[in-house]
Formats: sequence, structure tokens, C-alpha cells
Amino acid sequence: MPLQEQTSGWSDIAIKMLDGHSGTLQTGSILHETNVTSNVLLLAYGGKGELAMDGEVCHIGASFACHVVKGSSYTLTARSEDIHYIVIMYRASSMEGASLVVPSYQRHPLRRSFVQNSAAHAEWIENAEKIVAKWRRGEGLERFYANALLQGMIYELIMEYERGQGEVESDMVDVVASYITSHYRQNVELKELAALAGCSVRQLQRRFKQEKQLGPMEYVIQLRMESASRMLRHTDASIGEIADKLGYRDMYYFSRAFKKYVGVPPQHYRQAAASRTDADYEKRLLQNRTASSYESAQGPVICHMQGEYTVTETPQRIAVLDVQYADHLLALGLAPVGSVGLGSAVLTFPKTLRTGLQHTQLLGTYEYPDLPAIERLAPDLIICTEVHAQYHERLSQIAPVLMFKRNENWQTILSLFGELTEKRAEAKQIIADYLRRTALLSEELATLLQGKSVALIRPLDSLVRVHSAAHRTGAVLYRDLGLPVPLFVADTSDTAYHISVERLPAVQASYYFLLSNELMQDGISATEERVLEMLDGDERQHVHSVDAATWIGCYGPMGINGIVDEIERVLLG
Repeated sequence: MPLQEQTSGWSDIAIKMLDGHSGTLQTGSILHETNVTSNVLLLAYGGKGELAMDGEVCHIGASFACHVVKGSSYTLTARSEDIHYIVIMYRASSMEGASLVVPSYQRHPLRRSFVQNSAAHAEWIENAEKIVAKWRRGEGLERFYANALLQGMIYELIMEYERGQGEVESDMVDVVASYITSHYRQNVELKELAALAGCSVRQLQRRFKQEKQLGPMEYVIQLRMESASRMLRHTDASIGEIADKLGYRDMYYFSRAFKKYVGVPPQHYRQAAASRTDADYEKRLLQNRTASSYESAQGPVICHMQGEYTVTETPQRIAVLDVQYADHLLALGLAPVGSVGLGSAVLTFPKTLRTGLQHTQLLGTYEYPDLPAIERLAPDLIICTEVHAQYHERLSQIAPVLMFKRNENWQTILSLFGELTEKRAEAKQIIADYLRRTALLSEELATLLQGKSVALIRPLDSLVRVHSAAHRTGAVLYRDLGLPVPLFVADTSDTAYHISVERLPAVQASYYFLLSNELMQDGISATEERVLEMLDGDERQHVHSVDAATWIGCYGPMGINGIVDEIERVLLG
């Protein structure tokens, strides 16, 4: 019976917490409870293991939430790495005191034991920790609040259970897809993926196809063929080398597989791709009308957020209000006459750009540009982002203004700057070199990082931001270089997860790139210190602090190649 048909029954139910505690299950250890005397919420994060409930075994990993009904038994076994867990015991009863606890339809969630095997519920762990802490403080308002939080958590858990109806959930499809993305060059077996999802092979195949429109093994082949296509387009690696890197036993088997998937043999694909380069370049420029260009009788026309700009003559005095645009110009062998900088008390240019900007005037910061300084500079073109829309009218009185989205793809912007400054060939070569470099490096790193993962994190005031591939710097790591994503961040619907410092072990990465603000604030924050202390204590983890201003602010070809340099230096030594 659907949840929405049970409103009258649910309105009479009261949730009362009975007890709660947390603990750590060391590798190889077992947590066993027989014939539990109340309903139990068991939440855990950490290493991989197994959860057995009433004789049924479920493989668990990353994190999970489990509902155990009164009278059941469960056994949690830590197979690899420690598992941190929280146990909350509660009773559900009628507000009128009836002995019948909940509506009696057979599959009512509070009458069933079930597992939500998902890496996406960091906030559940955080809330559970808060519930236990409030409960431990004693009677009164603290326990009243704990019960209220618990009722909210049970609501969230039941809603997910009702949506999934006991099958593999969308979150687990994301986890399996993430695992495939990090391991498709290896021998991936369907039963291994099903074990990761904690379900049967048949369930995984059905749910995966619903979400991705293809089966899990077809997804493996798709990623292999996409990687092969990239290598054929952007590198001069031989067919045999590409086949070997993608896990095929010989080049002939790979060639047959490639032809079946793409329609032509690898060598023919490479030859055709070379002839399509110029056409693809023009097509990319026209894909986004607000960041593109086209030819006119008067000259190239640059399309931007505020309209169109016809390049009748090459601008000589360009002022930029985002350091990423200074990066683009320097990459083309040019320098802006003025640029915003970084810092608060003392303004400066990013370290990686200072040499090229020796004769460039500082124009305030990205958030607070110095408008009088821009007027005195008398540029013949100003380039800014949508953040500066409030200044557009005043800026337009100084010089023509080009406005782009700050998170626009750097290759698109570089191509437009090539049109703007008569550096088309240089822009195309920079992009081609980057694509070739990252394609080769991604295959080299894949061999090194088998079975490992890489996290991109940034400590904030009291939380830690764990970035996904949807973040523009995360895309460099996970899309361009193909670094394996932690299962914890399988979901890419947002650019980052926000978690407490205490929850950081749940990420379970082998390598951490920590975006540090040390250079900007003259020392690391207390949160960053706690993160470093926590991660440095584990010999299985490698932590590398990198400058946040460079890795996030300098989103241009020089800055991004600098990021790739640093990643290569750290991971390859």
C-alpha cells in the first residue's frame, strides 16, 4: 500500500527513543545482536564489510543505513578497514496507547528490516551523531529535541525505502557507475558490481538499465570506447598500445570491438578525426550563443552575455576583471594592461602569473573592482563576468565590455580570445596540446591508481567541502585525467558535498588534494589543522596541500596546466 494512502494511520504514531551509542568496529571484528528488544537504526561508514540480518547477507561499503525490527538479529562484519557505526534504539507506539504499534498492512516500513546501502547519506550520519549527543545529555528539552530529530530521520529513511521498494536505488546505481568509471580498464565482473550494490545480478542489471539506458557491462564497453576514441584523436599512441591500456588481450580483438561499437576500424577513425578537426572547432564555437563567434563582413563577431562585439581592429589595451582572463591572454603571448588581483590587506597577482604581469596595473579584486583605477587606465576593451553586471553601465562608458559566465569552459574562452586577438592558431594549438597531454597522462595514472581513489577537499570555517566531477577543478581531475572518484562522491548532481571534519574518514580516499587558503590568509585555519591532523595520522592516506587561489581562481590554460603539473608531480613522483 503506497505511503500516501496511510496518512490517517501515520498521524497517530509516536516515536520514542530508548537509547543510543556509537563505536568503531575494527577490521576483522564482528558486531552481533540477537533478538533485539526494540526497533533499531544502525548507521555506519568506513570500510567494506557484510551485514547479515535474519540469515540474509548484504555486502556493504562506503556508508549505509539499516532498519532492524524488534525480534530480529543482525551481524555486522568489518572485512576491510575499520567501520564506524551508530546504533539508535526506539519504540513506535500509538499516541492513544493502543497495543498495535503501527498500521498492520504486511509491508509497512516500521514492521520490516531493510538496508539503504548508499554512499550518499553523509547528513544522516551527522544527524545521528547529534541525536545520540542530545540523548546523552539527559532529560528535558535535549531528549525532546533528540526524539524530534529521530522522527525526521525515520521519515527520510522510509521515504527512500518506499521509493526503492527494496530494489537497488538510484544512489547505488551512481556508486556502481562511479566504480566502473575508476576500474573500466581492468577486468570488471558483473557479480563484483552486484556485491558492491548489495543486491542480485538481475536486480542490478534491471535498475542500472532503467537509470542509464544500458546495462552495467555495456557501460564498461562505452567508457573503454570513449577512452580509445580520445586516444586516437589526440595522441599518436599505436593501436596496440591503446588496446593494452584498456585491458584488451590483443589489438585484433580490440579492433573488432571498436569497429562493432563505432562502425569503423580504429585506424580509419583516426584518419577521419584528423580531417574533421577544423569543422569541429567551428562547431564548438557556435554551440553556446552567449560565448561564441561568427564571421561578418566587418570582421569576427564575439557573442557574449550582453550582446555582440564586432572586432574591427585588434584591441591593444585590455583590462580584465577576473584573473582567469589574464591567464588566457598570457597563454597567447599577450598581457592585459590592467587586471584584478587576490588578497585583502595586500593585493597581488597569483604566483603563477606574476612574471607575465610585471607591467600590468592592479585593479582591485574580483569582488570589488577599482572603478576609478579602470577609468584612469583608459583601456580599449574590458572583459568581465556576470558578477560585474551591477557595474556594466559604468564600465560601458569607459570602453566596450565583453561579459562571460565565470564558469564557462576555458577552451571556449581561449578560442574566443584567439578570435579577438588574431591568435587563432595559437589557441587551437594550446587546446590540442592539453588534450594530448591529459589523454596520455590519464592512461599512465590509471595503471598506478588501480584500486585507489583521489579526493579534492577544501576546509571551510567548520565544515569540509568534498568536490565532485561537476566542479570545474574537479572536472580536471576526474574528467580530463580520469582519476578515480571516491565512492563517497558518486553523486555528481552538485559540485560538492559539505560534511563535518569528523565525517572525513567516510570519504576513504587514498590521495587527498587539500585546497588550502594558507597563502591568502597568512596561515592555515583551525579547521584545516584538524583535517591535516586527522588525515596525516593514517599511513594509507597521502595528503597534499595545494593553493586554493591557483587551483580555483586561475581557471585558464596556464593555471590548469599548472594543476596538471602538480598532480603529475605528486602522483608519479
